[in-house]
Parts: sequence; structure tokens; C-alpha cells
Amino acid sequence: MWTHAQANTSSVQNKIAAARFRARALSDVRAFFLKRNVLEVETPLLSRDASHDFHIDLFSVPTENSVRFLQTSPEPHMKRLLARGYPDIFQISKAFRMGESGKKHNPEFTMLEWYRLGFTLSEMIEEAVELCQLVTGVAGRLPTEFVSYGDAFSKATGFDPFSSHRDQLVEHPAFAGRGLKTGDFPEGSDALNFLMSEVVEPALNPSFLTVIHSFPLMLSSQALPDPANPLASLRFEIFGDGMELGNGYQELRDITEYHRRFEAENQRRESAGKPVPPLDEGWFRDVTPELPACSGVAIGLDRLILMGLKTDRLEDLLEFSWEKS
Repeated sequence: MWTHAQANTSSVQNKIAAARFRARALSDVRAFFLKRNVLEVETPLLSRDASHDFHIDLFSVPTENSVRFLQTSPEPHMKRLLARGYPDIFQISKAFRMGESGKKHNPEFTMLEWYRLGFTLSEMIEEAVELCQLVTGVAGRLPTEFVSYGDAFSKATGFDPFSSHRDQLVEHPAFAGRGLKTGDFPEGSDALNFLMSEVVEPALNPSFLTVIHSFPLMLSSQALPDPANPLASLRFEIFGDGMELGNGYQELRDITEYHRRFEAENQRRESAGKPVPPLDEGWFRDVTPELPACSGVAIGLDRLILMGLKTDRLEDLLEFSWEKS
């Protein structure tokens, strides 16, 4: 007879096995970058600077003389380091995003982010795929598929993401099936994001590592425009086993354009009643005009490890998930 004590013992042993896998994965990641002479850095978790992305909700922390934010990504500070003359860099860091809780989401998670000077988007994609294969153990076992955002989107939804208006996009049955209305999606980018997550991603072959590239520029606030298509950007995402694993791009360097894009996101946040982080002039002062030509990518390390463990539930990896901590 299977007793409660035996069940608890089995659960603990599974968590210890997951912890050992995770420790090996972290060691492999560091060896991967050491071999490539990429420097490991550490940047603040709590900062005046914050993501302005409308779709990311922030944890704010009152301090003695100001409000600061738990970082949703180490990206802002890592770009400041690059602008100060640092070489290729990587970081394994905690990141925090409010409201992202579920089977594959935890508001506190581990992010791997790195930047390569002079890398083209194709070089960044190649290196990111190699790292994903290393951590998950799928090298030589899972094929890699490359598809443009436009092709993946139109195949799954029947719409061209670059020419379809918001009012056309919301006619897709996925909206009505969830009781959603046009007013729930004030901009075309909102409708694109919804269909991407609810229709396109589930249609991807989970037995492949899939790289989707050439995202619409309206969905790429810090990426360079694609010279081959002014409506697209030099951005990609990697998917595997039904999960988004990483997001990368060839970095925007035009500070005037950064200002414009960040202000536009803040205006959306204000209209929706969300907290509006101030533009960090220290960031602009640091980065202007010294940010070198580079590409960067952020990987959800917890999800990579889940894939290596052949499970899709964060609770199989995290001893203290958000609900249980």
C-alpha cells in the first residue's frame, strides 16, 4: 500500500533530482560562455529603471525616497555596461513579472540573457539554438524549424499580420470562443499577441525547436527594423515542447527612437490605469550614443530545464513556487 509518507519521500527525491539537473544545466551554461570568452556580469534587481512594455506588469517597491521596481529583465543595465565598453556579456538572473502565474509561469523566475557585439540576427539565432539544445539535452535529437512570423501566423489564422486591421483580426473564432469583444483589444498589436499565444503557438510542432523570425515592428520595441521589410523587425523567438523558450533581436541603437517607443508604451499604460515608470534619464545618458552594434537574447531558463526534465509543470522544478511560498 502506497502511504502518504512514501508519497512525500518520492516527491522530495524527484525535487532533488530536478535540483541536480538544474545545477548541471547552470554549470553547462557557464562553460558554454567561458569557451566563447563571454563575460558573466551581475546587475541590480531593484532599480529606478523599469520595463515600459504595456503587456508586462511591474512589482513596485517603495523606498525611503522613491519608488523602485523589481526588474523584469536585466536588459537595461546590461546595455549600460555595453555602452561603457564591456565586451560580450551574459547574466543568469532572477526576474519578476506580476500576474504571470500558472503551470508554465511564475512571477519570480530565472532568466538567462546575453549580448554579442557585432552579431547578426542569424548568428544570434544559431548560438541560441545551440544553447537550448545543450541545456535540454536535445542536441542531435530534435530537428530545428525556421519560419517567418508572417508565414506561421497566416498558416494558423488565415490572416496576414502585416496587412490585416484589428477589426478583421478580432473576427477570428478564438475571440468569440472566449467571450472577448473588440473593445478588449484597443490596438492591432493586442489582437496579434492574443492570436499568437492562443492560435499560432499551439499549432507549432512540439517535437521541433521552432524559430519564428521577422516579427512585426509594432511588436518589437527594442529591435532594429528589417531592411528587407519596413513593417518587420530583426527579432526572433524560440519555441519547444509547446513553450516559448526565448526572445532575441538585433538591438536598436537610435536613442531618439527609443524615447518615442518608450513614451508611446507609457501613454498606453496611463490610459489603461497601469503604473507608469518614469523614463530613466540616467539610462539614456549612459547609452547615448555609445551602445555598440550588437544582438541580444533572453531565455527562460526554468522552461529550458523543464524541457530537459521532460515535464511541463513548474511545480516539478520549483520547491517554493509562488503559490506555495
